[in-house]
Amino acid sequence: MLNTSRRYDVIVIGAGLEGLLCAALLAKRGKQVIVLEESPTPGGASFRITKSGYTFIKGPTLFLGFERDGLYDRLFTELGLSLSMLKREGLLFRKTQPPLQIVLPDHRLDYFTEPGELLEELKREFPDQVQELKAFWSEMEQWEQIIRPRMHQAQRVNPLTARDWIQELRDRMRYSSAVRTLRRQRAEAFLNRHGLAPEIRRGLELLLLIFVGETMDKATGLDLTHLLGLIQREMITISGGVPRLSELLVKVIQEHHGDVVYRQQAAEILLRHRCPDGVRTVDGETVHGTSVILNLPWRSASDRSPLRKEFTLYFGIAEKVLPSPMKDHLLFLQSYGRPPMADNFLYLQVNPAQDPWAAPKGQRALQVIGYIPESDRPRRDVLQSLVKPITDHLTWLMPFSEGALTLLGDDLGETEAATRIPLKLAEQVRATRTVMRDGACYNLTSLKNLYLLPDLGRRPVASLKSARSAVELANRVAKIS
Repeated sequence: MLNTSRRYDVIVIGAGLEGLLCAALLAKRGKQVIVLEESPTPGGASFRITKSGYTFIKGPTLFLGFERDGLYDRLFTELGLSLSMLKREGLLFRKTQPPLQIVLPDHRLDYFTEPGELLEELKREFPDQVQELKAFWSEMEQWEQIIRPRMHQAQRVNPLTARDWIQELRDRMRYSSAVRTLRRQRAEAFLNRHGLAPEIRRGLELLLLIFVGETMDKATGLDLTHLLGLIQREMITISGGVPRLSELLVKVIQEHHGDVVYRQQAAEILLRHRCPDGVRTVDGETVHGTSVILNLPWRSASDRSPLRKEFTLYFGIAEKVLPSPMKDHLLFLQSYGRPPMADNFLYLQVNPAQDPWAAPKGQRALQVIGYIPESDRPRRDVLQSLVKPITDHLTWLMPFSEGALTLLGDDLGETEAATRIPLKLAEQVRATRTVMRDGACYNLTSLKNLYLLPDLGRRPVASLKSARSAVELANRVAKIS
């Protein structure tokens, strides 16, 4: 229930992962915070959906950045949570080896996060490329050692002595120089220098497409270096995905006297002297506050990548027909010679066997994610024409699945709902400048103390951009609220 008599330091509209992280950090720092969410549950653009007794998680379940002393580890420590304890309990976070499988036309590769195991797997599949792979990985590690400390530092630590200041300046200059150098190079040119086989380059492109949202000719050397450095550390499966993680963050907000109110849609931002003074809901109630953060899936703020054309098909499948070598997360490319669209590239997610709540007994919930190619035809017609070739791909991957695979629906209607923005808010808000720093990204607007923090939670695999953006914006808002 809304507390209309209380004045808040910060009003967050939308309970996506970014908004909740930002709100939790501000609440922990003593700010008066309220989160308004239109849905009955947290998670924003990531949510649970039930179809014919199967439960699917819309949004990522496989995460990067949860390794020891990684960004999430530092964030959880600041929020008063023990990430190591949560991992040990195994109720929310699970580490599996290998967490991911890549299936190419003539190769099946288990992607281990431990470098030694991964190199052995690559030697098995590509015995003629051992020296090239070692040279490539060695250069990646050199760049990553420079980039990693600043890309993953949750909060800046002010140097205490003159020697610390000098070292900080040197590190910053090395970091800035490395970032400029890597951003000037396309990932494709970076790989060509090492003479890697086309099959290896296509496998790396699938990783870039899922984790970064770019194809090899669009991604930069920085994207590739940062991604491979992260993947070598740890991939964590979150049982229940972003919605479950969001519930944990809601508890943190409430423990620090913040409010999270569901079924509340913002209709208008109230202004005083070109600054936010509060938010009026569609029910006519008013919440007063000094700063406003919009954490919504804004079309104008979404990055230009193939992921804007993403779709999901939902299947039920008999557990007994799943091949034993198949992993819960699988990237599949049918042909090297065609672009990674839905008739050629798929990302499969099967609910883990440890999550029996996700499917009826003896069954598993399978999500198939792909990208709709450019077409003048309606999205619905294009997707319907792709169902048969996609089903054929699945039966090739799982030879005994014919007759044991049931199509339950798709997500086109959900996509349209998730990008709905209240008209009055859209008219009021104009992004004026995008702030990008060490992997963070949020938007300043024409109104003082009003910020756009895009909800990117529908990505099939979460990057660290959401967490970095939440940290940087929380640091900014904390100084002025």
